[in-house]
Amino acid sequence: MAEYRGVEVFGRQSSGQSSRRAVPPRRRSTPPTRRTVQKARLSPRLGLLGLGAALVTATSTVTGISLALVGKYEASILLAYLATGASVVAFLCGVASVLTARGRAWGAVALVLGVLSSPPVLTKLLGWASGLG
Repeated sequence: MAEYRGVEVFGRQSSGQSSRRAVPPRRRSTPPTRRTVQKARLSPRLGLLGLGAALVTATSTVTGISLALVGKYEASILLAYLATGASVVAFLCGVASVLTARGRAWGAVALVLGVLSSPPVLTKLLGWASGLG
């Protein structure tokens, strides 16, 4: 009689079979193609959004200054508020696009243009420059 090896759930194994399953051979993967190796390109939309906001900042600042020189102060004040808000959007989108590499070059341009054409920054720069002379 055969030696008892514990509880046999699925019946007896023949003495020639091992209790372990045979592991199927590994498949060889196909060599990587150019598409799989290449990084996924990130969309530059964030940088372009920042650039658009910076352009809105610049144009509303220039238009507001022109209206203030003519004497239309109410409209120029509203454009100054619009330019200030757009410069904040341009700055934040520019920083985010530079950090996340989503339109990094456009974001850097948006940063510079948004900060330099902001009405509060221009006011401080002009006040500082007037004290030089």
